[in-house]
Amino acid sequence: MKRVSPPKALRRKSSRESRLIEVINELEQFLSAQQIHKILNEQGSSIGLATIYRRLERLSQEGKVDALISPSGERLYRRCGQDSGHHHHLICRICGATQEFDLEAVEVVTSKIAKKHGYQDVSHNLEVFGVCASCQSSVTKSISKPKLR
Repeated sequence: MKRVSPPKALRRKSSRESRLIEVINELEQFLSAQQIHKILNEQGSSIGLATIYRRLERLSQEGKVDALISPSGERLYRRCGQDSGHHHHLICRICGATQEFDLEAVEVVTSKIAKKHGYQDVSHNLEVFGVCASCQSSVTKSISKPKLR
């Protein structure tokens, strides 16, 4: 029996998506689709920005990629670091470091609020922005250094 290869377009699609997932898995912090596109282009990929947006959105809906809205309103992406499902993020405004956390109290409160107002099938995203300990110590060190004349 002769083995039939998938069509070239299908191989290219799966190869591009594999490369996108590899880049996402290497990320330590959240990046925009444009930043991910730049990384892929620098690595020789010809994947278009619109394709990256579509695939990131699909991967986000599938729970394979975390997506959040930055304080400036930009949508950012990173590999999903938890297998436990729904979670929240604590994000440093300076360096972008992110800590994922679960907090049952948030789930309870949102359910109560939704029920009180007659909502069903609710979901939510919680991103808490602040300055991480590492950035706090860097800022403190730079402030406490005496200026040389």
